[in-house]
Amino acid sequence: MTVDIIQSLILGIVQGITEWLPISSSGHLALTQLLFNIRVPIFFDFILHIGTLAGLVGFYRTDLSKIFRSIIYPQSMNVAEVKEYRNLLMLIIIGTIPTAIIAFALKSLFEFSFYDFLLLSIGFLISGIFIFTTKFFKKGSRSIGKLDAVIIGIAQGFSVFSSISRSGITISLGMIRQIDHSQLVKFSFLLSIPSIIGGSIFDYLLMNETQVSAIDDIPILSYVFGFLSSALVGYITIKLLIDIVNRGKLHYFAYYCLTLALILLVYSFM
Repeated sequence: MTVDIIQSLILGIVQGITEWLPISSSGHLALTQLLFNIRVPIFFDFILHIGTLAGLVGFYRTDLSKIFRSIIYPQSMNVAEVKEYRNLLMLIIIGTIPTAIIAFALKSLFEFSFYDFLLLSIGFLISGIFIFTTKFFKKGSRSIGKLDAVIIGIAQGFSVFSSISRSGITISLGMIRQIDHSQLVKFSFLLSIPSIIGGSIFDYLLMNETQVSAIDDIPILSYVFGFLSSALVGYITIKLLIDIVNRGKLHYFAYYCLTLALILLVYSFM
């Protein structure tokens, strides 16, 4: 089924908002498609994810540049910065390993969760519970360690389940472990980069003939508007979430996730 420009804009906006807020982008994209009675091709989903990734890279361009320079051209930085950004890169690699193992192992198992209201409700329930627990923990001051990176990476892997929020579960666990909020949000977002790239490439390469032929069913302008809206809205949403976490208000999103889980649970039995 084709996706017109209005639908692509809406899907891009939904992706941009929900990719970074702790309410699950995949779950909301699935819900939006169910409401529109459409099922977008994998390639369109790929474009939306690349859009939010572009917004993320734009937001953290300075940090990404310093990570790159700390390895390729360390002379251009002071010793402390080289150490800091090499350590950050090491933690991202450590966190990515369990994410990749879990995501690839469970992805095919959880694919059916995208279009089932009952399963969507379970994912939102899990996200809501994790996010709600952050209400009971004071602002932490710890630096991220190797064990933290492993735990957060494992949590990110389970977000392959459609309505489990990647940012919600990773940031919640980091807050529970009393990690400094600024470090935590930056690490959570940067850790998502290899996950998004790897997952998107994996999906793209495994497209079957039907999925490849479906690419042409959607007008080029729909792809363009979907990409641009997800990138722009995603960029704005990152700034919003950073402010929310720094003010210790992340748990507010739990009420939304739990309410949505209840609504979907009821609807699934109607």
